[in-house]
Amino acid sequence: MEPLFVFLTYPMQTKISAYYGSVKCASAISKSRLPGLDYTINPFVGCEHGCIYCYVPDVLRKKDFVDSWGDKVYAKENIAEVLSRQIKTLNQGIIGFSTVTDPYQPYEKRACLVRPLIEKMLEKGLKISFQTKSSLILRDIDIIKGENVEVGFTLTSFDKDFSQLFEPRASLPEDRVEAIETFALRNVKTYIFYGPIIPGYNDDDGTISHIMVLAKKTKSRILFDKLNMRPLLSSRMSKVLGKEKVENFRFQEKYEWADMIYSKVKSVGRKLDVLVESAF
Repeated sequence: MEPLFVFLTYPMQTKISAYYGSVKCASAISKSRLPGLDYTINPFVGCEHGCIYCYVPDVLRKKDFVDSWGDKVYAKENIAEVLSRQIKTLNQGIIGFSTVTDPYQPYEKRACLVRPLIEKMLEKGLKISFQTKSSLILRDIDIIKGENVEVGFTLTSFDKDFSQLFEPRASLPEDRVEAIETFALRNVKTYIFYGPIIPGYNDDDGTISHIMVLAKKTKSRILFDKLNMRPLLSSRMSKVLGKEKVENFRFQEKYEWADMIYSKVKSVGRKLDVLVESAF
């Protein structure tokens, strides 16, 4: 597959010029250091959603992603073949799908990498914990079912302006809400990732209450996390929000803002009988 340069239209969010390419992977599944996950599988390198708060560029430390996060995506073209070999000797456990990319980002519509991977993992009896910001996951709802799957959606805010500023090419919040409600109606285990929580943007009582009510309705657990200021993340956010605001985030943290928010989230969760856990 040769790299492609294409112009795509996202009617609900924004327009981008995306560089699509492909790479070969030596391993499909890796050990995970994240709590609650034994393994991780990432079918893409890069993520088209282009969230300005994303920590992944700081983890990958790839030069071509430093100033172009969201503009370049590489599909692991041989990942299904590698998984078929690797899965034979894999111990039982929970696989995070995905941890440094979104498996259902827009490129997946063309690449069609994800469905065969799900089928192989479920056939092996492995448990899968999905995390996405995309309603495209509904495409595979016929196979995402049973006791071995859990579907998680990142919901940072219900406000469209927030979404377009911070996560410009992800599905709109209402589409994610509809998707999680659809899975819940089919008795699929669901969770909501409320994070990152950003001072002055999505830490208000209304947002917290709205998320908790949705969790109650869909019998979802809540995982939450604050904004973690890493170098590349800080640089990207400064370009969009201004350096002064980003410095203010650090100032807020110094005065125990995070402790106050964490306490509030847990308190609202207890009142509504929603399971609330810190993600990290």
